[in-house]
Amino acid sequence: MRIKGQALIGVLCFLILVTSSACSATTKPPVFRYRYDESVQTVISKLPAQYPPTSFAVFSDPHVFAPELGMESPALDEYLANDRKLLRESTRIMKSVIGWVKETPARFVLVSGDLTKDGERVSHELCASYLREIEASGKQVYVVPGNHDILNPNAVSYSAAGSQPVRNITPGEFAEIYRAFGYGEALYRDSASLSYIVEPEKGLWLLALDANRYRENEGVNDAVTDGRFSPGTLRWIEEMLIKAHEQGKAVMVMMHHGVVEHYNGQEKYFGMYLVDDFQYISRLFAEYGARLVFTGHYHAQDITLKRFAGENKFLYDIETGSLVTYPCPYRNIEITADQKVHIRSGRVEAIKGYSGNFQDFAREYVTNGIVNIAVDTLKTFGIPADGAELLAEQVGNAFVAHYAGDEKLPAGQPVISAKGAGLRGWLVVFSRKGLLDGLWHDLAPPDNNITIDLNTGAWK
Repeated sequence: MRIKGQALIGVLCFLILVTSSACSATTKPPVFRYRYDESVQTVISKLPAQYPPTSFAVFSDPHVFAPELGMESPALDEYLANDRKLLRESTRIMKSVIGWVKETPARFVLVSGDLTKDGERVSHELCASYLREIEASGKQVYVVPGNHDILNPNAVSYSAAGSQPVRNITPGEFAEIYRAFGYGEALYRDSASLSYIVEPEKGLWLLALDANRYRENEGVNDAVTDGRFSPGTLRWIEEMLIKAHEQGKAVMVMMHHGVVEHYNGQEKYFGMYLVDDFQYISRLFAEYGARLVFTGHYHAQDITLKRFAGENKFLYDIETGSLVTYPCPYRNIEITADQKVHIRSGRVEAIKGYSGNFQDFAREYVTNGIVNIAVDTLKTFGIPADGAELLAEQVGNAFVAHYAGDEKLPAGQPVISAKGAGLRGWLVVFSRKGLLDGLWHDLAPPDNNITIDLNTGAWK
């Protein structure tokens, strides 16, 4: 069965009674130098550099879809029935965000991957043109690729005849198309990936990291969703962290895949949205004082704090939701001289050509999509239509609440109830209640608006 999109992956991982290897991965844990190299231990025994004052904007997963690829085709309708992204609105959403960015005091902008629907070259060229508009306003833009962006076998156009393959792009072409958005300004680049280092503010290094597995896409039907750093890239990352420490540079990270579980059970149910060996990689960042990591991929608005054993070792994974999935969010970040990080989040409230309440439309679109997919899938388990609809609505509400962030289960409402769904419905609920429990119970801290103390990790 071909899994086309985020919503369908979510429904299937919830419903399939046996956890598949696609939802988790096990690799041999890496061994980093900070654990055994005395010279490195001496370097990191010193306090990390203070973060310089700055301000920047963050958005993620814009999934730009070029209109000439077939906006009104029934074939696109069929695709969207299994992938609830606002692809038809993607260009208008981007234009709305460009207007917001131009008005912010942000000095630079981070875009953490999945720049296009499925890596179509024409969509990349369009996305790059939008980013040039932002840079024309005086704000530098930095990007990393996502799992959809490179060597994607699903790069297609749509017409009355169905879908037809179109040109995708290679890693080298990605770096060239986005040369003005990080790759051309890089102080250092990794030879084994599209990772690079820039200094967007004097004294601050941004590690823009690429853990995507696009080289494995050849000969497969769908792009690999999971993320993994090669041994060579892991060595390069640690070398850069050591160099930053030696040169007195503060460090923050941007990458597509998460490095911290954003709810209990995420690795079990959605391992492909966390970089492999995330437990060790997050600890690596914390050991070297890289306390902020900006991620995307899961299409959810979530911030999670991870503390490690040792004096003041902590990490914030600041995950930003997709522009084409409700609530279509973005973030404005300010770091002040007293080592406070002020995070404020906004939402795309209006797009050109739509006169109604865009947030209501976006919420209804994704909710209905997840519910419809869930109903169809539940019926294949022999659950009657009425019972399938009861369960599907609860599944949809949980996912949408997590996408929005700061989720809270309404008082008196169960995580999920099998009442009215029959014996088969009860079996599905029994086996997968843990996922919805995780989605509804938000891990600290708040997800949208927060102030973080970079010296202690405390938040308010």
